[in-house]
Amino acid sequence: MALTALSLIPLAFAAGVPPVDWIAVDAGTCSGTDVDFSDARHGFATCAFSDAMTTDDGGLSWTVFPTGLQQSLLFAHAQSPTSLYAARLGLYRSIDGGSNWEEIGGLSANGGSVFDVHFGDDGHLVAIQGGVLRYSDDQGASWEVGYPGKFGVFFDELHFPSPLVGYAIGGNTSEQGSIGSVLRSVDGGVGWTLLAFPHGEITAGDFDADDHGVVATLQGAVYETGDGGASWQPLAALPDAAILLDLAMRDAAHWIGASIQGCLYETHDAGQSWQAGYCDPAERALAALTLDGGAAVAVGNDGLALYENRIFRDGFEGPAKP
Repeated sequence: MALTALSLIPLAFAAGVPPVDWIAVDAGTCSGTDVDFSDARHGFATCAFSDAMTTDDGGLSWTVFPTGLQQSLLFAHAQSPTSLYAARLGLYRSIDGGSNWEEIGGLSANGGSVFDVHFGDDGHLVAIQGGVLRYSDDQGASWEVGYPGKFGVFFDELHFPSPLVGYAIGGNTSEQGSIGSVLRSVDGGVGWTLLAFPHGEITAGDFDADDHGVVATLQGAVYETGDGGASWQPLAALPDAAILLDLAMRDAAHWIGASIQGCLYETHDAGQSWQAGYCDPAERALAALTLDGGAAVAVGNDGLALYENRIFRDGFEGPAKP
């Protein structure tokens, strides 16, 4: 029987050992690719090899199940405990907690992987498919092209700090060099402007305001913008040239990054220094993390999942999604 979050607290103190900030839990056969929470307790993660998994205790335990979609899924969105979305070859929806799935919007007919989807207000969605940005105003039933793509320009993350302002980030590395890509939208993803980013391929990032965000590169560097991507300033480099695959800003100073080397890195001074909060002894890669449930939860290769013990220790309950 899985321990509850509350039961871990007296066990840690009874042993006279200070409680740890991060707890590794067994996610079974899932190699997690993305994770999202609809509220503080209910989460959903996609896995390689067509699997997915859910939790109803904040990420302390997970149940892995097959989706039957016959693809390694890349994107997870939990609208509620029963309304789930997943994507790779297309965008798929389940209304029964993952037991059954249907494609919506016919994106699979276009070719190219769906890397990320933004769910806005009133049925407005934005998606990255290959190098193309698409948008929908009918909950994904139909799609229009917002950015038609450009040779050698790639994106894999979407960030909308407000309903109208959004960013698509990514890049590409080849024998010709490492190129970073940043798009900015000021109309909810209907139109986009390609910005200059001369610092190499972007592997992760987050934006907490219309003009402010941070990104990490393939070279282990971190950059910050305060003018909507018009310019970028270097921050402290990540330890051991770590490559982040996901990055989330909890507040103005506290940021968390998940690395391909299997470490979670944290900064409490807005990127002036970084510390390893957790490193997997087997060096299993961490692919994704989320703060949507309040506590940070991360997923990665070969059954690796982490949850942030200090949030439960302080009695935090995050808000449910609107």
